[in-house]
Amino acid sequence: MRTLLLSIIVLVIFTGCAGINYNVLDSHMKADQCSLAANYVSTHEKDYGENQRLLFLLDAAMINMLCKNYEESNKYFHLAEDLAEDLWTKSFTRETASLLVNDYTIPYAGEDFEKSLINLFSAINYARNGHNDDALVEIRRLDSNLTAINDKYEKKNVYNEDAFARYLSGIMYEADNNPGDAFIDYYKAYQVFEDYKTNYGTPIPQSLLEDLFRTANATGRTEEVRELHKDFSNVNGPKQKEIKGLGKLIFIHLNGKSPVKEDFKLYIPTKEGPVTIAFPKYVVKSPYCRGSKVIAESGSHRAEADAALVEDINEIAVKNLEDRKVRVIAKALVRAAAKQVAMRKATEDESILKLINIANSFVETADTRTWRTLPGEIYLTRLFLPAGKYDLYIQQCDSDKRAVESVNMKAGETRFVLYESMY
Repeated sequence: MRTLLLSIIVLVIFTGCAGINYNVLDSHMKADQCSLAANYVSTHEKDYGENQRLLFLLDAAMINMLCKNYEESNKYFHLAEDLAEDLWTKSFTRETASLLVNDYTIPYAGEDFEKSLINLFSAINYARNGHNDDALVEIRRLDSNLTAINDKYEKKNVYNEDAFARYLSGIMYEADNNPGDAFIDYYKAYQVFEDYKTNYGTPIPQSLLEDLFRTANATGRTEEVRELHKDFSNVNGPKQKEIKGLGKLIFIHLNGKSPVKEDFKLYIPTKEGPVTIAFPKYVVKSPYCRGSKVIAESGSHRAEADAALVEDINEIAVKNLEDRKVRVIAKALVRAAAKQVAMRKATEDESILKLINIANSFVETADTRTWRTLPGEIYLTRLFLPAGKYDLYIQQCDSDKRAVESVNMKAGETRFVLYESMY
């Protein structure tokens, strides 16, 4: 029996030790040593362990994205999507193996929202490189995957559609001179942002409303948004004829770090000793600054716009975990009951049962694995600019403006710029 207790303790130590040192990774990013950060993830692939391979792929994809290695990033995102889909389809048989120990004994398959964000960030990578058709494919895959995930549950997740992805899809269609499909996606984005406002406190971006009303006018569909226009009578963006010949700069700002999971335990007293039930909870660390202003300068010409929150990943993560909390606790209860039955079969000695239950309190650990390199928030703004070379700056929380990059805007083109203030 002592051997059994020792085995339990060794097992929990073994299952909880895999992974990389995120402090080292963060220090490289904070020091603007992006290539060192990408190399650190790559050279420590084995440290993740087989059960955390998905996290390796996600970290490699995100760090390469932040390092502007967009093609390399998408290579990892595509591998991550394939693995997440495979793990999801095999989830039933895998979870059976975790009932007598804990979830660390099975591969991490990702939270539902994490699997969707794979497609979202892959779409941004494609957009950044000017591959609009590929970006649209990723957004359609995101929508299909969310539908498939929610069809699995009797009680649907609150996060069942992605408002930012819909908005991005509308931008893509408009960039391809397809204002009709752009209007449809802008309208759908507005409807999903209504849910975002209710569920996450995310306001409807004014730029989206401007784009919606502008494409409605351009496609002769003003009647469909007449009532909506009354509700937002203060929204007066540029008309289609006013932006003809101008370039459109789409500025995407990744801000702050996503929440991390912590282990939360409940101890239920029984005559055989305490029975432990564990489940994870997210801990949100608010970014030091929220929001930003984007400035474009070319000679005497200056344009600026405030970026709007389009994806509050912090709130989505917390709500998504709340949605599955009942499922997590139910599984923990089943595991606790299964362990009690197994221990009863092993021994009838009450003192030994108590010792095993105490040892089990160490083994029963919530799965706190999570995609640690995600941003906490995503902001977006767009500027309509005459053709020319522009120096781009960002200003946050009344600080001095900070140079981002220089771009050559062409007449009628849509160009994406990505900026991060996560570290």
